[in-house]
Amino acid sequence: MRETKSSPRFLLNSVDLSGREIDPTVLSVANRIAPKAVSYAERLLGDPAIAINLFEQAAASVSEAIKTKQASGSVVRDLAAYLFRTYMRLVSQTRRKEPMLQESLDVEAENQISQRDLARAEAALLLDEIMAVCDRLTREIAFRRIEGFSWKEIGKRYGLSGHAAEARFSKALDRARKKLKIQDRER
Repeated sequence: MRETKSSPRFLLNSVDLSGREIDPTVLSVANRIAPKAVSYAERLLGDPAIAINLFEQAAASVSEAIKTKQASGSVVRDLAAYLFRTYMRLVSQTRRKEPMLQESLDVEAENQISQRDLARAEAALLLDEIMAVCDRLTREIAFRRIEGFSWKEIGKRYGLSGHAAEARFSKALDRARKKLKIQDRER
């Protein structure tokens, strides 16, 4: 036995996100064309929530336009087509804005990456300057520490106690700070 799928029932609000009311006649037409219209826009936009919100905005705009046209004595002949065109115009505007937003996000991400690269380069330069004012043994101790060795392992490798290796490293940093005129953060 074959099952038939029914279109999902759309429950449109009687007001849009901005609080503009949707005329009951427009709401009735909107509920009738919503399944196909919103499904189409969802494929274009990729987000059902945005598609439905835009549909409600279109319905509210059409409601305002109908009031204006009635006041001037003119009538909308095909309300469904008028609503659909208004909706597609909003969908198109949203799609045009999307690449600009993505480009803006890409530029921001690029700026963050370049700032991170700049910070790394500055840190590497500072490390090179510090190492330049240290003697060979102190440089080797520093590299072993950066590689993750414990002070005890470093001291054992160079014939020192762990405490002596740490003290040598600390004194070398103090000398480097003074030569490079870097303030100690703890003081």
